[in-house]
Amino acid sequence: MFPTAYKFVRFEKSKSMGILTAIIISIYLIGIELGMFFYLANLIGGLVSNANPAYAQVFVVNKQTENANQLSPFDVRWINQLRSIEGVDDTHGFVITPVTVKFPNGKDAPAMVIGSAYPSLAAGPREELIESGSLYDLTAPEIVSTDFYDNKALRYEVQPGTRFEINGKTAMVGVTTRHAKGFNAPLLYTTLDKARYFSELPETMVSGIIVTVRDQEMIGPVVRRINRAAPDLKAWPAEELRTGTIVNVMTANNMGMSFATLVIFGIISGFFIIGLTMYSATYDRIKDYGTLKAIGASGRYITRLVIAQSLIYAVTGFLVSLLLLVISKIGMAKAGLIISLSPPLLTFLFLMTLLISVGSSYFSINKLRKVEPSSVFR
Repeated sequence: MFPTAYKFVRFEKSKSMGILTAIIISIYLIGIELGMFFYLANLIGGLVSNANPAYAQVFVVNKQTENANQLSPFDVRWINQLRSIEGVDDTHGFVITPVTVKFPNGKDAPAMVIGSAYPSLAAGPREELIESGSLYDLTAPEIVSTDFYDNKALRYEVQPGTRFEINGKTAMVGVTTRHAKGFNAPLLYTTLDKARYFSELPETMVSGIIVTVRDQEMIGPVVRRINRAAPDLKAWPAEELRTGTIVNVMTANNMGMSFATLVIFGIISGFFIIGLTMYSATYDRIKDYGTLKAIGASGRYITRLVIAQSLIYAVTGFLVSLLLLVISKIGMAKAGLIISLSPPLLTFLFLMTLLISVGSSYFSINKLRKVEPSSVFR
């Protein structure tokens, strides 16, 4: 079956190249769009996912908050009050506030200062995100962290030892991270006291509280107890806050709809372009298929033959698209744009390739069902 199908594919070189090109372009564009979508989603939820997973099981924020990137401060006394709730192992106040940074070249840029108490540093950064320096270095006076990929956003070549100003106060880079990026602005991690110092947030206020619940089965009950005990606040399991933040930002800016529209357009356009090209190739070889029927080939065999050709197109097109995606991933990573080609994403792309290629063969199969063996002699 497949050797015969390959002969049909090889014989119609121009049409085959057109079909393969359509598959490659469609799958590549779908892959890039989805890769960009997940990259932006990671940035939007970065404040939550960058937190220390050993401590950050539950986040408590102002009740009106649905976006972790925009937190309203509340009374610091809730840190001790929440610690007394059954199931809570510990609580950690943190500060997240927008600031303005200014560099020796006179340029300034917006940023976000995130601070939590050492040694837990519950708000982050996670140990595995550290590129140079150590978490202990953040305890030194004036020291903050910057991310390896944020130099363009900061408009300055920031390196360990770089001195600059945060809201007019002297700071120095002592730690660099990799992939600890934010959505609205670069993230500068430090200790709780220095975050208050740079942002001038009073000691009586915190931006949020991280609640440690080491027993995973207790997270739900703890969240409900906190919401009953603190009606002006809202407790979120960490992953729910991350997901809620992504949904909130995506819907508010219509980004989710934009990505979905482009992906759907890529699938539909690929389906019809490939289908019509395959139909044209089938029409050109109509007498060959008629000959097969004349020598005894069944309609089911002809159908399987066309599907086999579409599978050859699908596998070849997917492999070429995957190569292009890997090359693009490497190139974009150098600029800090991290596209993750995860197994679930690659599985989805392969299934889409099969759907587009095999599904579009329907036009050809429908045509061949009507072919009579006598057409060979016309």
